Amino acid sequence: MSEFQNPLSESEFRELESLLKTGDPYKVLESTIQDDKKKIEKKYNELVSEETKTTKEIEAIENAFKILGTEKYRNAYDEYLARADIQEKKLAESLKNVKTGLLSSLCRLLATPFQNVSILANSPFTLTIKDTNEMVKVLYSLKGVRGFYRGFIFNISTISIEFLRVILLGLSKKLIDGSTTKGKNQEDNDEPVLLFIDKLTHLLTAYPVKMIMDCLILSPLSMGVADVIKSFINRNGVSELTKVSFRSNSIFDSFSLSNLYYGAIYVIPLMIASQQIRKFVNFSTLKLKNYVEERQDTINPFIKYSSYLLTNVISTSIIKSALTAPLYVLSSCYPSQLISSYIQGVEVPAAINPITLAIQLYHHNGLSYFYKGIVPLTGFRIFESLARICNPAPIDTYFVSEVVFE
Repeated sequence: MSEFQNPLSESEFRELESLLKTGDPYKVLESTIQDDKKKIEKKYNELVSEETKTTKEIEAIENAFKILGTEKYRNAYDEYLARADIQEKKLAESLKNVKTGLLSSLCRLLATPFQNVSILANSPFTLTIKDTNEMVKVLYSLKGVRGFYRGFIFNISTISIEFLRVILLGLSKKLIDGSTTKGKNQEDNDEPVLLFIDKLTHLLTAYPVKMIMDCLILSPLSMGVADVIKSFINRNGVSELTKVSFRSNSIFDSFSLSNLYYGAIYVIPLMIASQQIRKFVNFSTLKLKNYVEERQDTINPFIKYSSYLLTNVISTSIIKSALTAPLYVLSSCYPSQLISSYIQGVEVPAAINPITLAIQLYHHNGLSYFYKGIVPLTGFRIFESLARICNPAPIDTYFVSEVVFE
């Protein structure tokens, strides 16, 4: 109680502290903060007139009335309660955020194996494996549980890149703002520019991470992150399968770095399309849910229970996976092509546009190829949805992160 907007004098503060030692005045007088002085005085008279009250209780009642009956003391105490309430709410909100954050992180941790297996289904090294069950058994027998979290530490370590990007974005904002004071209209005009810089820099920094992660998951289990960068990205060394050597390039060579963005012009639109489809599914299920809730008493029971089946997390995840699996398979083909060219000992081929690629895949493998790995993909979508329910991200973050990582 040491800080108030209208502080008491030192003697008044000491007296208020002394009066409060006998208890919360509102509880003692069985009153609320909304009660006016007249109501509090009436309650005070009722309590002191009770013959059963002890000397200690009477003292507490007298002290409570001195506080609530004195405007200056009451205002100071009400201000203290308001601040304490704000602090309590902030603490409760912080604890809630910690809990939801932990639950969200747990869901994402559980989603990782499903995502990795769904990507692995399109690896040139797993073409002989018929289904995902067999793939899971092979992966577990070779690497155990650790095999399902391949590249997890590398993915976490790249958070520093995002921190650096945010710092640079802040510097860009200062640069745009300049040293002059701007009006509201000028600030509004700057917002689209900053948003564009935010999205562009995120894609430029996050896509290479995605490419390395995908190549790591698609590559033989014996290879680590350094091996992937050296062999597939930097094209430096000898293919273990073909014994074809490659010229030694510095990791900063422009040609080798271009492999980090291999297929980006096609993969990013595919991921945007996938994200928009998932947003449409979310929008449609929300509309259906609201429609049913508004007509609870009049709607046909069949429609009512059908909506429950269609709008739960599992159903929406299945729908999303069924609609986006072909796009997911196509986007996985680009890092796979990078690896295949290394295996065959040939130069990296020019990236094929998704339509031509889809036609080629259909002619060689049929429609079922586009749904290879759909079961683990559905598992990934379920845990991804649960993670978002636990800790929903802002709209902009949701859009940008999904374009690159999901």
